[in-house]
Amino acid sequence: MRIHITSIVVLWASAAFAQQTVAPTPETAGLARGENRGDYNVVDSVEVGYRIASIAGSLPQYRSSVNYGNGVRLLASYLSINSRDGHGKLFDQIVITTQGLGNDPYESATFRVQKNKLYRYDGSWRLNDYFNPGLTSDGATGQHFLNTRYQLQDHDLTLFPDSNLKFFVGYTGSSQTGPAFSSDLLFDSRGAIYPVFADVKRVRHEFRVGNEFRVLGIRVNWMHGWDNFREDTGATLTTAGIPGIVTAVPGLTAYRNASPYHGNSPYWRVALFAERNWISLNGRFTYTSGGRNFVVDESAAGPDRFGSAVNRQVVTYGTGGRPVATGNLNVSVFATSKLTLTNSTAIYNVRTQGDSYFAQYDNSTQSVDYFNFNYLGIRTFANEASLNYQFSPLAGAFAGYQYSNRRISSVEQVTLSGSADTIRYDQTNQLQVGRLGFRLRPLKPLSILVSGEIGRNDQPFTPVADRNYHALNGRVQYRTKTLLLAGGAETLYNANSVALSAYSSQSRKYFASGSWTPRSWVSFDGTFSRQHLYTVGGIAYFTNFNLVQGEQSTYLSNINSVVVGARFAIRDRVDVYAGFTRVRDAGDGRATVYGSAAGSTLAAFQAAQTFPILFDSPMLRASVRITPKLRWNVGYQYYGYRQDFYRDQGFRANTGYTSVTFSF
Repeated sequence: MRIHITSIVVLWASAAFAQQTVAPTPETAGLARGENRGDYNVVDSVEVGYRIASIAGSLPQYRSSVNYGNGVRLLASYLSINSRDGHGKLFDQIVITTQGLGNDPYESATFRVQKNKLYRYDGSWRLNDYFNPGLTSDGATGQHFLNTRYQLQDHDLTLFPDSNLKFFVGYTGSSQTGPAFSSDLLFDSRGAIYPVFADVKRVRHEFRVGNEFRVLGIRVNWMHGWDNFREDTGATLTTAGIPGIVTAVPGLTAYRNASPYHGNSPYWRVALFAERNWISLNGRFTYTSGGRNFVVDESAAGPDRFGSAVNRQVVTYGTGGRPVATGNLNVSVFATSKLTLTNSTAIYNVRTQGDSYFAQYDNSTQSVDYFNFNYLGIRTFANEASLNYQFSPLAGAFAGYQYSNRRISSVEQVTLSGSADTIRYDQTNQLQVGRLGFRLRPLKPLSILVSGEIGRNDQPFTPVADRNYHALNGRVQYRTKTLLLAGGAETLYNANSVALSAYSSQSRKYFASGSWTPRSWVSFDGTFSRQHLYTVGGIAYFTNFNLVQGEQSTYLSNINSVVVGARFAIRDRVDVYAGFTRVRDAGDGRATVYGSAAGSTLAAFQAAQTFPILFDSPMLRASVRITPKLRWNVGYQYYGYRQDFYRDQGFRANTGYTSVTFSF
């Protein structure tokens, strides 16, 4: 099991929001078994309420993390209509669920209707308000932000869902729209950075048809789809700035940017499944023939960093193809009741080919810089063999070996002595991995799992890729009817040295969790995890026009997260839940943004070596049953977020709600 650097971000986000928001209420109204109405049984529950939010501190940071506001909401609803005998006239089941409708930042609805043995339709719709204030590293207002609405809908119809001959048809559509601010660097690598406004417009449509059938005992599932994507986001100049968002930057006299990006990706997908008493086989094969057309047409006029007038136009365009073929085949052989052999083979081949051009025109000097790109190809072949042996009910072991071979090729055009020429680059790397582990069950409620992995890569493509690494993992679990305890540890050490640089990382994770239900009316649960990450990589950079070499980029993170909760039921009348979440990254322990010059003497790099934060969120919720079909709910949740180095990026929010849940 490998843990990459991005796991730190994922862990923080998942830990911070592992505890669900205070609303909607999980308790529903009405009878769990529903009520009979004619030939159907009906179960329904609707929760309507009012959200309250009070925010202090950084509103943009709150909006990017939580984003709940005030107002009336349809917090949740559920409707299930089922045929009592399984032979309804037009349908046998309808299920509708909704959450957050009425201007919550995360709204969703799902719908299913089916007639046994004839058809099944599944549909879903989601809407997310996405706000990103942009990275702020100096305590000042950032120059970037994104404030868009993302909508996604899925529709799938299956004919004859219970038979050996099925037919599928489906559609997926998505759109992202809204304002955004970005920036553009003009007119050279040391020129001024200007803020630009963008009206985001991204639309995707996917249509698909398919079929499933059986032949000679093999189940075959195939799908053919057409995926269309359109990006028509343009950018305009905002040198005047916007108070509180973008600082005014004078200088440019003209600016225009148009960058449409359109593409189609028709694809085929085939899956095979076969099982016998002693063997299981499954395979999946896909092919996507992607085609793209894009243009970036940018023009700007104004003074350069020396004050000279510049009038420049940049055009980048291309009509390329991106075919992708993948395949994997998995075979499991049950040699004996104790021994299982598994072999997995996978191949991945992607090519980016066609004509892509970059042209930069200096309208003042009538000069042109011109480059093009022709081809990039990546082919990966991997095979893994493993065995699993169960010595007895108390002990088992497993082992495996993986070999992968990846080739990366590119063809580019360069200009040498005034003449254009194409150059081909090829690189192949091989990764070999060995795995070994065992399982123990010394007592019926106790299970222990320990595994290790060693990997060697002869020529990694990037400095941060796996080269010489090893990983150790262990997990212990104790389970009874009322108690569940689990804990474990994971480590991953990787060292990589390439021609121009070096990189190494250490990652360790410890976790413990438990749940206890001493009585039917009370339960407790909690989790704790700690993840340590330390990375060191060689860097070279320019400062004051001088090249600095021999320094290192370091990063240190120590994330501790705790999530605890307790549930109580009082005389089948009142349900109460109390919970608390804390996430703390202590960094390297320093109290100020600048460190002890470890790795680099540049202050900006020292400031980026760690990022200590604190997130707290206690929550309390109660639900009172007034009648079998009516409940009253109330809840409160606090959000507290703090960046130790940039205190003005923190926020405090008091949120709550009151609602009624009823059944018709």
